[in-house]
Amino acid sequence: MTMPTTTKRPWGLICAWAVWLALSSLGLRQAYHLPQQAVPLHHWRVEQPAVPDVEPPSIPALAPAQPPEAAPSPPAPAVIPVPQDASVSAALCAPWLQRWPALQRHACEQARLAPSPAQSVRGLPLAWRDVASAPATPSSDVVRVLIIGAIHGDELTAAALALDWIQQAERSQRPVHWRFIPVLNPDGLLARPATRTNANGVDLNRNFATPDWERDAALYWEKRTRRDPRRWPGPAPLSEPETRFIDAQMQDFAPDLVVSIHAPYGVLDFDGPHTPPHKLGQLYLDQLGVFPGSLGNFGGVHLGVPVVTIELHHALRMPARREMDAMWHDLLAWMDKHLNTQK
Repeated sequence: MTMPTTTKRPWGLICAWAVWLALSSLGLRQAYHLPQQAVPLHHWRVEQPAVPDVEPPSIPALAPAQPPEAAPSPPAPAVIPVPQDASVSAALCAPWLQRWPALQRHACEQARLAPSPAQSVRGLPLAWRDVASAPATPSSDVVRVLIIGAIHGDELTAAALALDWIQQAERSQRPVHWRFIPVLNPDGLLARPATRTNANGVDLNRNFATPDWERDAALYWEKRTRRDPRRWPGPAPLSEPETRFIDAQMQDFAPDLVVSIHAPYGVLDFDGPHTPPHKLGQLYLDQLGVFPGSLGNFGGVHLGVPVVTIELHHALRMPARREMDAMWHDLLAWMDKHLNTQK
């Protein structure tokens, strides 16, 4: 019987390899000083690099932020001095009295008008008068009101009412700086017959610089008025010295309210912010619309200054005394409520 062949294992080689491995491991541990057992991490000491003792740079403390300075308020407009010589006012009134005998001489001359630096197309002075509140009233609390009469020269009662209200303003104790321009269109008033337009044939109440004037004013004149010469808006906005004068007042005097006196539609119109007055005397609110180049459009809509437009019932016949007083007191009541003029 044949015996199975037994494979001889190289035991000597295996033992030699094991001895070499053990010696090598011991040498590596000694060479690199590796610990025999795992060491918890918190036992390791980590050396930190030395930091030189340097004084940190000083940072200047920032000043607290200051609020921006408010823009200085524009100075209050100067009050137009009253002429000391009564002949000045008399000379301004003389041609008006000659043109319209119904205008009372004492009412005009007692208004003590002064010539402004502006002139009409024909070189007539555009007269004005200021009535200001007591000097003790702070200028910041004073309401400025601009009253304009006779933008249209054939509306003579408009000029007379503005002159009458100068005396009313003198008796008022409210903190108001009134500025009266009773006859804006002296050339039209003195024409024979009196004309709505100025000496250049321009309707001043269509000549103010409202937005899109170049397109809207000409279109309205051609389509809506059928080129009515009494309502021609002129060749350009503010082409007339009279409208440029009012434009300057809107900038320099900076009114809080404009009152424009007309005739003869017998209504009350209003443009701009605030609730309009329901009535002034027997004139009831009937807003007529917005017209290109009109003062109501320019002041009330474009500049945001309320414009009260008074349309008296007649261009040549004055309202009764009680009616003029009622309109004035209703105007003051509206100002007290919306412009804080009540003392």
